[in-house]
Amino acid sequence: MKKNPKMIAGIIGIVVLLAGCIVLATYMIPTIKEVRREMSLTPTPLPPVPDTVRDKAAESMVTPEPALRNGSQGEKVWKLQERLQALGYYTDAVDGQFGQGTRDAVIAFQKKNGLEADGYAGEETQRVLYSEDAVPNSQ
Repeated sequence: MKKNPKMIAGIIGIVVLLAGCIVLATYMIPTIKEVRREMSLTPTPLPPVPDTVRDKAAESMVTPEPALRNGSQGEKVWKLQERLQALGYYTDAVDGQFGQGTRDAVIAFQKKNGLEADGYAGEETQRVLYSEDAVPNSQ
């Protein structure tokens, strides 16, 4: 049987190519492992947060106290009445209902503490009322 030189050259070429792949793989496998190890140690940075999301998050952290006014009721009014009573402005029963007596006490407190005397316990009034700088009523 006569051997075809082209066939022998092809087989030799395939063997050389396979040998080259094996040699290349032996050098690449440790490198790939090292790269994977390094990637697992390096934290992936998070994408930047858009300003609109950041601004909304900041707004939600700073929430001004809601203004308490005639007709308001609940725990915040209860605490308001207690504080006004402790400072000598409110003399009625603490009931959590913002009525005329609470409004009059708020106006007296606002006048005594240099605030706009409008009868609404807004953010500024509440800030001063619950601070150490609140001026008590000296009746």
